[in-house]
Amino acid sequence: MPPGQALSDTALLIEKIRPVYGMIGHTAWSTLTISMLAALVLRDQQPQVWIWLGVQIALKLETQIELRWFTSEAALEAHPRWMARRLVITQACHAIGWASLVWVASQHGTPTQLAIVVMILAGIVAGGASTYGPYAPVHATYLLTFAACQAVILVLERGLFATNSTAFAIPILLILYCLGMYNNSRVTSRTFHEHIMLSIANARLVGQLHTEIAAVDAARRDADAANASKSTVLAAASHDLRQPIHALGLFLALLERTPLDREQRETVRNCKAALTASSSMLDTLLDFSRSEAGVIEPQVEPFVIGDVLGMVEQEIGILADEKRIVYRTHDCQAVVESDPALVKMIVINLVSNAIRYTRQGGVLVGCRRRGDRIVVEVWDSGVGIAADQLGAIFGEFVQLANPERDRRKGLGLGLAIATRLARLLGSAIEVRSVEGRGSVFRFALPRSDQTPVARPGAPQQAVPALPGETARRHILIVDDDDAVRKGLSAVLIAAGHSVDAAEDRDQALAHARNRQPDLVICDFRLRAGCSGLDVVAAVRLRSGAMIPALLVTGDTHPDRVAMAAGASMETLYKPVEPDQILARVAHLCCGAH
Repeated sequence: MPPGQALSDTALLIEKIRPVYGMIGHTAWSTLTISMLAALVLRDQQPQVWIWLGVQIALKLETQIELRWFTSEAALEAHPRWMARRLVITQACHAIGWASLVWVASQHGTPTQLAIVVMILAGIVAGGASTYGPYAPVHATYLLTFAACQAVILVLERGLFATNSTAFAIPILLILYCLGMYNNSRVTSRTFHEHIMLSIANARLVGQLHTEIAAVDAARRDADAANASKSTVLAAASHDLRQPIHALGLFLALLERTPLDREQRETVRNCKAALTASSSMLDTLLDFSRSEAGVIEPQVEPFVIGDVLGMVEQEIGILADEKRIVYRTHDCQAVVESDPALVKMIVINLVSNAIRYTRQGGVLVGCRRRGDRIVVEVWDSGVGIAADQLGAIFGEFVQLANPERDRRKGLGLGLAIATRLARLLGSAIEVRSVEGRGSVFRFALPRSDQTPVARPGAPQQAVPALPGETARRHILIVDDDDAVRKGLSAVLIAAGHSVDAAEDRDQALAHARNRQPDLVICDFRLRAGCSGLDVVAAVRLRSGAMIPALLVTGDTHPDRVAMAAGASMETLYKPVEPDQILARVAHLCCGAH
């Protein structure tokens, strides 16, 4: 027999004899009570009835001792076959004890006493079906022993039975009754067997389910770990790229303000265009990190959806003009209840994606009313998406039509970001597409009957701060990148400010001791595990004043993004335009004085 089958048989045996031991423990005291009742009925049959009762009491005590000290789950698991054999032997002894009651009653028993004895024994034999039913061998042995005892009584007391036909009939009836109960026992045993097999099968299924759940949990943990590792790698790569690009932008701004001939100015313009493209991709990574960090909280308000769609067209319509495709926005005056900034980001990602993959024809943006929802739709006549790829396009870094990884086609994060933002707004991005003919992306927003919030016009572009245009301030720069320190110092000095530059906390505190700064511009992640938050706090403590501070960081790891968002100070992410830095410097310094 194969080992696996042997193990299965052993497990089945354990499941069969376990309930029998349990039933014996419950029935021992009730059968002892019945024994005393039988002795009371046959009390005139002395001394035989008292001997019989003594034997019954001894058997019941043996059962309790066996169950209390010699029967345990551990013994059952370790020696199931020995436990089964012991069960057969002990219950055969109980069968002999009950069967001998016929011999006691047949000596001088009255017909009434004999009738009571028959009823008692019939009940005991019938009760054995439920007690021993789970394990057929013990019940069969019990019935066989009981019937054999009746046959022995017939032989030993044939002289008595010759003169007492009533007493003679009792053993014969009990033998026939045992045969009938044996047939019932087989049915009961088969039923218990099927029940046990079903229970074992269910237990195995539950075990398999737990195993599969554990495997799924392990896979999820591995996926989470891989995702966290990916985020860490992305953040590290992004940080290392942002630092030199940020410094390059600062130096280009300085170079642009020097006397240049036409060819040199064209070269600077091309450099800035390349820098802008790189910054755009890094900003996409920042949006992705912010969505992963969970720091984006929707600011829900009623607004006209058409205003947001119009702003999107104003901002990125030039991309369609450059590709010579049509970009149209249907006017929609419906009022929705959502976050206009997040809705704008979603539409920008969807429209940018549509323009990117449309070679001819155009892009149409509009909305439809569907019950209590307004559905925003972006249609394009682009390359379309194969049906089996529709689910994949929302993954991170997925670009189906960009195997060469052309940077002009982005990073493949736009739809992933749009999906997360839509989920944050309680919506979902849906897509329908026909390969070679185009696609439509849509998401729904709740319609509102409230008056839309009046929104100010688009902010004016920041004007570069030149020397003398703002009050002269003393600014402390803290950044561990030498190129960034030099570039930012030059930009601020050119704008008329005085500057101290430090690469770590100790240098920053030394400068603060010599001269209290009006503003601290600090990187978030510094050397030796120090953070910009720690440096700003230390400078403020040293100066005894709540000096305004501006975090300018290239660290986009979701954890650091969340920390920066909770820092209660302004944060800019590298690369930052020099004009933007100067505008924030003027704002912070004016607010502090």
